[in-house]
Amino acid sequence: MQISIPAPLQKMILPAKIILLSAATWWFLRLNALLDGTNPYGFLNLLLLGCIWAAFLIPKSFWETVPMQAVSYVFLAAVPMLHLMLVELLMPRTREIVTKMLYLNIILYYLIFLVLLLLFRRRSQFAVLIGSVLACVFGTTNCVAWSFRSLPLLPWDLYSASTALSVASEYEFAYTHQFYTIELAFAAIIVLGFRLKQRHHIPIPAIHWSAAGISAIALTGFLLFLQTDTVFTKFGGYRYLFTPTVYYERNGGAVSFISTLHYLNVEKPSGYDAKAAAKASAAYTENAQAEKAAYLSSDEEMPNVIVIMNEAFSDLRALCDYETNLPVTPNIDALTENTIKGNLHVSVKGGNTANSEYEFLTGDTMAFLPTGSIPYQQHIKGETPNLASYFKTLGYETEAVHPYYASGWFRDHIYPWFSFDEDTFVEDFYPLYSFDLLRGYVSDDTLFDYIIDQYEKNDKNEDAPRFTFAVTMQNHGSYDKEYDNFKPDVTVVGIEEYQRISAYLSLIRKTDEYFGALVEYFRNYDEKTVIVMFGDHQPNDNVVSTLMGNAGVDNSAAALDGSNRYITPYVLWANYDIDEEAVSSVMNTEDISINYLSTLLCTAAELPLTGYQKFQREIQPQYPVITAKTILDGNDGTIYSVDDLRTLKTDAAHPLARYQAFAYNHIFDEKHRIDGFFD
Repeated sequence: MQISIPAPLQKMILPAKIILLSAATWWFLRLNALLDGTNPYGFLNLLLLGCIWAAFLIPKSFWETVPMQAVSYVFLAAVPMLHLMLVELLMPRTREIVTKMLYLNIILYYLIFLVLLLLFRRRSQFAVLIGSVLACVFGTTNCVAWSFRSLPLLPWDLYSASTALSVASEYEFAYTHQFYTIELAFAAIIVLGFRLKQRHHIPIPAIHWSAAGISAIALTGFLLFLQTDTVFTKFGGYRYLFTPTVYYERNGGAVSFISTLHYLNVEKPSGYDAKAAAKASAAYTENAQAEKAAYLSSDEEMPNVIVIMNEAFSDLRALCDYETNLPVTPNIDALTENTIKGNLHVSVKGGNTANSEYEFLTGDTMAFLPTGSIPYQQHIKGETPNLASYFKTLGYETEAVHPYYASGWFRDHIYPWFSFDEDTFVEDFYPLYSFDLLRGYVSDDTLFDYIIDQYEKNDKNEDAPRFTFAVTMQNHGSYDKEYDNFKPDVTVVGIEEYQRISAYLSLIRKTDEYFGALVEYFRNYDEKTVIVMFGDHQPNDNVVSTLMGNAGVDNSAAALDGSNRYITPYVLWANYDIDEEAVSSVMNTEDISINYLSTLLCTAAELPLTGYQKFQREIQPQYPVITAKTILDGNDGTIYSVDDLRTLKTDAAHPLARYQAFAYNHIFDEKHRIDGFFD
């Protein structure tokens, strides 16, 4: 249908175009500061603006002299590649895409554009418009996310989109000339798409729409393929999502985003049934509730509980033997009375602190979640029973304290959902509380002093015990830089001038020193108090590789991902008599995974257990370690990988099968969550 435009309006079209183009050009030049004479993108920007002006203003008669069909098809063939290039250029980090992964990105962009072309039959300009808008929105959002938090756009960020928008005004995006140039390039592609439009179609409609359907099926299949392990095993993709920036750099933005989509949903365990899970938990819940009621009706003094998850705190003797000029953890090593110590097996190394935190507080294990999962960001969406909420039912005051930013790992949402009465972050420390930095982070000394201050506050409810959960920052990587306020004093015999290992071990020695002072304070405290400190993970590979090589231990890539790289120490100490032997008789305390640690804590403190903890204590001697890396058979010492889970769970009554069903019910089946079992 041809629309007839009245002659008076036709005369106004050209002036209107010029006015609009002039206004848009002025706005762009002003924003991009092209007139300052220092912009290296100036020529390119002017060229793009010239293309847009030409596409708008050159009369139709001129285009009729050009072989438009050939030019249009060349342009359409180039559009997906231009989209890929522009999206990757919007990423603020160096592009290091693996060659085969680059091919997968190219295929993805072309499949998407092919579907759009076939969908918009006879209207290629709309395919260019929609494709360009999608690519631009994805690339820009990824760029902004990277700028605000040093992380790329991840699928589970969609859950917090409204939150991000609500706080966006508090952030200032660092616009660059390159950013404006790329945005202008997207605009130029759209304008050229309308000028170089092609009335493409397959003459027979049935064949055309069949081709469109086949293309859509091919795209769907390819999207599903990108979410399989084959992408990493056959194409050399980087698979470690705990470093998402590297993940995006090596795999490309589009493929990275698509490949992580399958982490959004966790499939039900095979044979899972909410009623069956509730029935299996009934005896534990009934017994736990009875013991809890009896305990609360007694005159038993409940101890204060202080839990310290110490950033990157580890004992590298788990990897190899080495000699240092100074003892690294003399205070912890000297603790023997009313003390339980051992190897703590965790699911992460070098990062992903939040996963260790999740396992400790919930009692769930990462072994039952897809590789790369981060529950705090993906799966916790509201109030969730955990150790803090359970302590509240016992009458405890609860506080979570972390001397870093509240937004990290979504903690400003997680802690209220976990029912902490208070949450304290570095923003709350200043200016009301003075603190010292060690390197660039709040020192453990400052954090431990803060904890002591909270117990000395005059307004503390004397009738209520206190539960404090603290997450430190002092030992956070990296360990390469030199600082005026930190001079490493620990060296390893045989390793000269290796700053990383020296700095790391010196930081651990500082933690040990400050922990010793904390213990000494509470040794004379007039209320029963239990303190637990553990490491969330070992440091990165580049810290331990030289140490292992110096000791003559294999430090290949495979060895650096061995099960001993997922071991940190834990220490539980009380300022009153605890029965260490009784605890060791019901749980394996020498080797324990972090998901069991809260159960060990309550057992040692002689606090009543939840039904979930009773179940855990029952199976822990048989499977003392269940992490995303390792499953340890306590009967014969066999070490399984998490890939062996399916074969280990022989039937629904198997301990691991029951554990997985309970964990799924806990986090993912909120509608049918077992009442009274988890807290």
